[in-house]
Amino acid sequence: MTRKDGQRGSATVFSVAVIGLIVSVGLGLVAVLGAVSLRIETETAADATALAAVAAAVDGRAPRPAAARVAAANGAQLVDCRCPGFTGGTFSATVFVARDVRIPFLGERRISVERSAEYAIEP
Repeated sequence: MTRKDGQRGSATVFSVAVIGLIVSVGLGLVAVLGAVSLRIETETAADATALAAVAAAVDGRAPRPAAARVAAANGAQLVDCRCPGFTGGTFSATVFVARDVRIPFLGERRISVERSAEYAIEP
């Protein structure tokens, strides 16, 4: 048996290992990118929810129900809505929005975001 014959098939084993590594890294990357995308979507929902709360307050309506509707329409849940009302020439709202998600390889997670919006009235 020569050295060349003893290594027969080693390239196949090496190739399979490299392909397995590439697939594993690819799947991990997909999971991370999916988590980032879900975080961005939740942040967008929180932004819209805060704006809806302020708009409702400016219109004289209750901000919490309006904020809850917008959060639900964006696939999130309104956890808390703080609207102190008209103070110092502004209406402001701070909302806390959450979304329960399933991330591949990481399982069930809850993404929580806090956002504020303000509407200033010029004197």
